[in-house]
Amino acid sequence: MRYAIVDSERTEAQPGMRGICQCCGGQTIAKCGEHVVWHWAHKRKEDCDPWWETETEWHRTWKDRFPFDWQEVVHVDPKSGEKHIADVKTPSGLVIEMQNSPIHPKEMRSREEFYGNMVWVVNGDRKGAHGYSQNSDKFHFIDGLSSHPICHDPLSLQVEWFGRGKLLHNWSRASAIVYLDFGDGILWRLDSFEIDKTFVYEVPISASSNSSRQRELFSDNVVVGKEKKKKDIGVVTPIQVNDFVECSKIGAPIPCGFGLDDQSAVKSKLDFDTAGSQDSAGT
Repeated sequence: MRYAIVDSERTEAQPGMRGICQCCGGQTIAKCGEHVVWHWAHKRKEDCDPWWETETEWHRTWKDRFPFDWQEVVHVDPKSGEKHIADVKTPSGLVIEMQNSPIHPKEMRSREEFYGNMVWVVNGDRKGAHGYSQNSDKFHFIDGLSSHPICHDPLSLQVEWFGRGKLLHNWSRASAIVYLDFGDGILWRLDSFEIDKTFVYEVPISASSNSSRQRELFSDNVVVGKEKKKKDIGVVTPIQVNDFVECSKIGAPIPCGFGLDDQSAVKSKLDFDTAGSQDSAGT
């Protein structure tokens, strides 16, 4: 936890301090090592909030985008009295849950049902102790993005998932909106994801032993057959982090994506074509 109650005030961890958990009322002690984010931990290992995960610099960076009073807000179910600590809860009632580690589908559904009005911000580029990526999800995501948008206003892209990781597979199960954070000031809203989607490909004249005979009968451009392949395909919409934060702060609808005027912000980071008409690939 970032905050505990010290002398009746929410306070960040400092070496040697002790406090009280704002959720369960248990005793907390400050953990302020050289290689960890300074945080509060319960003195005893009882479970206070089973949904809470280890605080990282990524969590802190995201929380710091919002006012102090909106961070780590205790959310109480008025009927059952169940309590959980929301990463960020805005005055309009929107809960923003920042998730760094993988999450079980059952817990995902429980959180969504508990908070109701919520969105996920998911770390797609988890770092190790020395700042290096712990997995190749970011590489596979960027590598799988289509070079031609399927929609231009707002901008949307098709992404083909090549990696062994299950980032898109797992988060496609969410009922709340999911925003993937790979850095670079852009969030990617996961609009859809289909596993083993079947595509039909036109098969050109083969290079087999009878290819010369085929070429006598057909021109080089003639298709002589079709082949079916299965792919894991998603659709994502890029949104600037600053737009996401500012709209959340004022209680306005989170923007649906980049319009025609600001696509250069994405184009400067990724190599794809923003000109032309809708790309029909994969449809």
